Amino acid sequence: MAGKKSVFSRRWKWNKRAPLRRFYNFFLRLFYRLLVRHTVLGLENVPASGPAIVMINHVAWADPFVVLAALGRPIVPMAKVEVFEDWRIRWLTAPYGAIPVHRGDVDTQAIRSAMEVLNAGGLVLISPEGTRSATGGLIQGQEGMAYLAVRAGAPILPVAITGTAQLNAHLKRLRRAPITITVGKLFHLDAGGDRLSRDVLRRLTDQAMRHLAAILPEDMRGIYR
Repeated sequence: MAGKKSVFSRRWKWNKRAPLRRFYNFFLRLFYRLLVRHTVLGLENVPASGPAIVMINHVAWADPFVVLAALGRPIVPMAKVEVFEDWRIRWLTAPYGAIPVHRGDVDTQAIRSAMEVLNAGGLVLISPEGTRSATGGLIQGQEGMAYLAVRAGAPILPVAITGTAQLNAHLKRLRRAPITITVGKLFHLDAGGDRLSRDVLRRLTDQAMRHLAAILPEDMRGIYR
């Protein structure tokens, strides 16, 4: 949950009722059909039930959106608080039931909310890089995801996204954008009984990021190549 510090006017709370999630998912699926050539590989790796942290790479604004309605199960995204502050998008983020993350410190409220979802057997979506990669390749992951995974005892589901960086260019030309989602195999992070120090969390985070890098094209693996 660390990384670049958030700027916000007030601390935002999680709308766990998510009143419009099903409604918005319907339109996301419609978007897939009409505007993109949406391909999902490895869908059999998505567990039919039980908790998991859905870990994605992040190069474009559309990355979480193309995943949310694509895996066949409801997903609760964790989103930086800036999107709740932005009037252009908060009408979507808050009623979807996204968990606001106040970056730059340990956001215990966000951790408790994510733990609640996982303890109830749900899926939580996290971009461990914490921000978009300017190069298109993976940048260093933040330690918050590893902390949450160990504390909750939840497996991590790596999900690699390609094609979103070119989405706007295709849409401007009225072309369907090819976007591929590759779902890897579940894995667990094990601290081996060690205290969750910064060094231990750094090691576990890099371990998780290498799982994600393994299902990305080589030119998108960044520092985990």
